[in-house]
Amino acid sequence: MNLRKPPISWALAILIAVGLGLLWSLRDYLFLLYLKENYVFEWPRLWLHVANYSTWGILFPLVHHWIRRTQERTGNRRLIGRILLVGLGLSVLHELVSNILFFGMLHFTGKELITVDTFRHIFRALPAALISRMVEFGIIYTIYSAINFQRKLRDQRIAMAEIQSQLSGAQLNALRLQLQPHFLFNTLNTISALMEFDKKEAQRIVSRLGSLLRVVLDQDKSNLIPLREELAFIQNYLKIEQTRFQDRLEVTFDIEEEAMNVQVPSLILQPLVENAIKHGFANQSGDGQVSITGRIQSQLLTLKVKDNGKGSPDDEATLFKKGIGLKNVQERLMLLYGDRASFQHTSGPEAGFTVTLTIPSQKTAP
Repeated sequence: MNLRKPPISWALAILIAVGLGLLWSLRDYLFLLYLKENYVFEWPRLWLHVANYSTWGILFPLVHHWIRRTQERTGNRRLIGRILLVGLGLSVLHELVSNILFFGMLHFTGKELITVDTFRHIFRALPAALISRMVEFGIIYTIYSAINFQRKLRDQRIAMAEIQSQLSGAQLNALRLQLQPHFLFNTLNTISALMEFDKKEAQRIVSRLGSLLRVVLDQDKSNLIPLREELAFIQNYLKIEQTRFQDRLEVTFDIEEEAMNVQVPSLILQPLVENAIKHGFANQSGDGQVSITGRIQSQLLTLKVKDNGKGSPDDEATLFKKGIGLKNVQERLMLLYGDRASFQHTSGPEAGFTVTLTIPSQKTAP
């Protein structure tokens, strides 16, 4: 927190000080009018209050400097002593300046000439005046402390928000990178199997893999992308998988056109589709069907990935232990959206496995 810059300008400080002097003069007038009938206000009394408060405005840069110096020094054991010492020094300086203003004005207007008695009056009134100035300095110091605390609290909140944002970004990148070895391992297995009987197809898969890796390994890629880009990635990925399973894998897309430009987490569907293929029918002899649907309703985008496999009897904790895919998706949704997103899965014997994601519908320009 930086208190080097004053909270208000010097001109505004003087204006506020003059206003306080006039306000205090009005209070003085009303009080004396209450005590004395037919009271006529004495103009020197007005000038006394204006000179007193205006002096604090004139000394504002110096007051700000010494309060800042006092608050910047570490350690609270001698803080009260430093405050009293600074307050006393500024109060003495205040009395010197305010007396010059007050008695100088009276002298030049001819209302009261400066004499030896004037200096005697100043010295006799000095103890009481210093106490009043110390009280006024205490009020000013309290206001500065409140401003100091408010600025520190604001800066801490900003810093915490920045740290939280950086931490969330780092965690999201870590989760995205966590998919790469797993995804790459499965794809290389497909290429290895093709090399034995169809080298040309293996070469096409290598080319497709290169396109996929450019997306996966792109460190500058945003965590949020339009759904149409995510679907393009998935379609490229599925071409590799359909080559692996030949005509056994059937994939259908049912996405509303309105949903195509909604921002979604990058690579959010790949682990769900991979899970549907791996656990849905990869180890079975029959055909497999995977459907991907997208709907917008009530400012929410719902994405659903469903397979026709035999399902899973495991609970959520067991499913998450078996692989990083589902847990990865859930953690990314929590980091990006918090309670605004939901992650649900349903399954049953011979009823397949369905994962449903619901996220806020935040669109990008088409």
